[in-house]
Amino acid sequence: MTTRNPYPKGVAKREEILRVTLEIFGRGGERDTTLRTVAKESGISLTGLMHYFASKDHLLTEVLRASDRAAEVRFHSQGSASDPGDFLARALTANASDGARIRLYVTLAAASTDPAHPAHAYFEERFALLRTTIAAHIAEEQRAGRAAPGIDPHFTASALVAASDGIQLQWLSDPGIDMAAHVRRVWSILVPEADSPPGAAPPA
Repeated sequence: MTTRNPYPKGVAKREEILRVTLEIFGRGGERDTTLRTVAKESGISLTGLMHYFASKDHLLTEVLRASDRAAEVRFHSQGSASDPGDFLARALTANASDGARIRLYVTLAAASTDPAHPAHAYFEERFALLRTTIAAHIAEEQRAGRAAPGIDPHFTASALVAASDGIQLQWLSDPGIDMAAHVRRVWSILVPEADSPPGAAPPA
C-alpha cells in the first residue's frame, strides 16, 4: 500500500488560511478577525485551524511572516534594489496597494511590545536583520569610497527603519502620502555620497 505524502497539501492549506486571514482583517480589522470566521471562510474546522495555528495572535503574526516571504520573492524577481532605501521604498509601494497589510503591521507592532506576544520575536528578529543588513551596506559603500566616511552605519540603519515604520503609521491617517518617495529621500539625506557633507539634502 502506498502512502501519499500530505505535506504539499498541508502547505497549500496553510497558505490559503493566511491569505483568507488577511482578507478578513482588511474588511473588519482585528476585532472581526476571529478564528471561527477564518476557519469558516477557509473551509476548515476550528480544530483543524488550530492544528496549524495555536491562537489568533500566532495566526496574525504568521500572516506578516508570509508577507515578508512574498516580498522577498517579488523583489528578487524584479532585480536587486539599488540600496536599502530603494528596497524599503519598493516594499512600501507594494504595501500601499493593500492597506490591510499596513494596518496589521502597525497593530502587531504595538502589541509586540509585550514580550509574551507571539509577534515580539517576529519584530525583534525583523528589526535586528534590517539594522544589520543596512549597516553592512553602508559600511561597504564607505570602504568603496561611495558614501561619506563620517556616517555612523548603525545609527543610520536605525534611523532609516524608524522612518520607514513611522511613515506607514502616518499613511494610515493620510493615504495621500507617497511613502516610497519619503523613504528614498530620507535615505539620500542620511547616506550622502562621499563628496557631499553628511546631512546635506538632495536637490528638490
